[in-house]
Amino acid sequence: MPRLFVGIDLPDAIKDGLLAMKEFDLPPGRWPKRENMHLTLHFIGNVPDGVADAYEEVLKQVDVPKFDLTIGGVGQFPIEDRPRVIWAGVDNTAGLRALHDATGDALEEEGFNREKRRYHPHITLMRYKKPLRRGIASTWIQEHMDLYIEPTQIDEFVLYESEFTGDGVRYTKRAVYALS
Repeated sequence: MPRLFVGIDLPDAIKDGLLAMKEFDLPPGRWPKRENMHLTLHFIGNVPDGVADAYEEVLKQVDVPKFDLTIGGVGQFPIEDRPRVIWAGVDNTAGLRALHDATGDALEEEGFNREKRRYHPHITLMRYKKPLRRGIASTWIQEHMDLYIEPTQIDEFVLYESEFTGDGVRYTKRAVYALS
């Protein structure tokens, strides 16, 4: 069964800005591979082939204008205690919200159960198998709180398929959809 999610493939300028932060001290973990860097709109999970085909088809209906994506600040999940993920923030602009809502609405037409939590757009920078000790990433986060990457126009979104391999996760673009 394909494991799917809907997201935005980040432009090179954003990837370059984020990957430049790898040189700074952060406890060892897993940075995403350059080709895997993305902004998730909706995680779908494992679905039968027929459902995957239906999702691929229904996403063609999404009609949202191009918009600018701005990256700013860093943080951690969980927010208050022993992080497992370090992330870069994404401004939740009207354009991004419109794309998130439209893709979610389209998927729901085919039975997708949208996540109930409020959407918190972010780009994963570091992932840890075990939670870090309390406060261990605090210095790095404080040093990078002012991260800012100039707005970059987004003109498409992607239905991704993810596959676990011996070399980590590989994301394949199952379908690419142009914004209007």
